[in-house]
Amino acid sequence: MKKVRQMAILTLLGCFSFAQLSFAASAVSTTTVNVVTLAKTPSNLTLDTEAATDTSLPLLWDANGNPSNTGYTLEMSEDQTDWTVVQDKGIDDMEETVTGLAGNKMHYFRVSSYNQDSPPGTNGEYLTGQFLTKPAKPPAPTGSVDGQTITVNWGNEPGTTTKLFDGKDQQLTIDDGDTNKTLADLTPDTAYEFYIVHSNTTGDSVPSDKVKIWTDAKDPANLRVTDSTETSLAIAIDANGNPSTTQYKYRITTIDGTAIDESDWTTDLTYNFSSLSPGRYKVYAKARNNTQNPNVKETAEIELVTGTVPAAPSVETVPTEDSITVTLTPNSDSTNVEFRIVLQDENGQEVAVTDWAQQGTGWAAFELTYTFTGLQPNRNYKVLGEARYAE
Repeated sequence: MKKVRQMAILTLLGCFSFAQLSFAASAVSTTTVNVVTLAKTPSNLTLDTEAATDTSLPLLWDANGNPSNTGYTLEMSEDQTDWTVVQDKGIDDMEETVTGLAGNKMHYFRVSSYNQDSPPGTNGEYLTGQFLTKPAKPPAPTGSVDGQTITVNWGNEPGTTTKLFDGKDQQLTIDDGDTNKTLADLTPDTAYEFYIVHSNTTGDSVPSDKVKIWTDAKDPANLRVTDSTETSLAIAIDANGNPSTTQYKYRITTIDGTAIDESDWTTDLTYNFSSLSPGRYKVYAKARNNTQNPNVKETAEIELVTGTVPAAPSVETVPTEDSITVTLTPNSDSTNVEFRIVLQDENGQEVAVTDWAQQGTGWAAFELTYTFTGLQPNRNYKVLGEARYAE
């Protein structure tokens, strides 16, 4: 009986096929959420060192693949703890010049990105950097002069290197930490200019104001007589390296120092003393800085003992058949005067001549008398008695 029921059930199931079953899908319900991906952290935070100053830092950074409509925030700190927003979510703004800073000081920065969501979202990561402002404009150097030597002095700024320049913008060699430089053997009576720059890793400061320092004139040199008569002395000097604007003064005294004449200040290297009496004199020359030089300074005097042309001596002669004895008589003070006798033939050709000798020396050891011997009888001769001041 159980077996029959089982067969009946199988027969009933065989009347239906699973392939013949079908289902109908319902309508779709949807929830929509707008999502904006976060922007990438910016990259390559750099400083425009050429445009940087002692009070401003021009900063730039890259989008790092972020599209337009990305916002960027720049913050600044002096201790990496307290941060101040410098640029707040600037859309596509990837540069900012930070101003009002202190010179030669390190400043810390961080940049973050924000997407175009409302409110904007950030990934919370920063691009960081630290940058140094250029040094502030330094004070002008000072200087001193000693003759033709100049010493330039300046102050250094901690954390910077000092550079020294001359008025032609040529950098002068100094060592780190130096606060002065001495320059010797400079052109006399000439203005020199100097300025300094403080430099750090960001660059150079604005140059300081220039200091102008003048060297002093040098003593003139080679005081000499270029022409003389019984009543005048023409003298000359060498400038000794002084420029044409340097001034000179000349004066003359008697041997015992009594003043006779003095020139005005002049740039001439020559001067003429006139209306003198035949005699020995002392002449002097000195220099002073030119009128543009603020240091009104005179040099020491140089001195020359000299004289006008002494008065010509009187000449007396005593001839024989083959000799002529000549006696000279001074016509002015003979101190330091030397004499010479020249014997010429009738055509003015020199026959014989004595050496230059002062009275009491040489051929004039006893008196100013000399005898020329070995002459021809009954011939015309000329006798010249000469006098000059000895060097």
